[in-house]
Amino acid sequence: MAGSGGTNSERLLAQLQRDEGAVRDQDGRHRAYRCPAGKLTIGYGHNLEAQPLPGMGEDSTMLEHEARELLAKDANLVKGQVTRALPWTVGLDFPRFAVLVNMAFTMGIAGLCSFTNTLEDVRRGDYAGAARRMRASRWAIQVKERARRLIRQMETGQWQ
Repeated sequence: MAGSGGTNSERLLAQLQRDEGAVRDQDGRHRAYRCPAGKLTIGYGHNLEAQPLPGMGEDSTMLEHEARELLAKDANLVKGQVTRALPWTVGLDFPRFAVLVNMAFTMGIAGLCSFTNTLEDVRRGDYAGAARRMRASRWAIQVKERARRLIRQMETGQWQ
């Protein structure tokens, strides 16, 4: 789990696995499904419409190790998007950087960047202010428990 040992990258992946969840068939294979936004998804939150995979469609399945490999690739992609869009994030401690990556993972980099006041608070080191803004957002209402954990992680700098 995200709060236990492991490298920061391993903790981020464990956190994303928990937060994204998975839909499985009766044999335990990950199966394609429609996410709450209606996008065709597989594994741990991989949007097949935004990032198609060869041979993957409505009836597709994949094994756990494939889903984990795909999650690692997706997480690296999103980490790169965050650091390119917000270069100052390289100075953050990793748990707070991971909050931004987690948010971008679920709403896209454009969605994260729309949190301009929150991001300005984070950039200035006002983590309590950022947490207050996060708590008051529509995002927090939509993702509920995920938001509660990420807000706490932003406030404390500790993995949740």
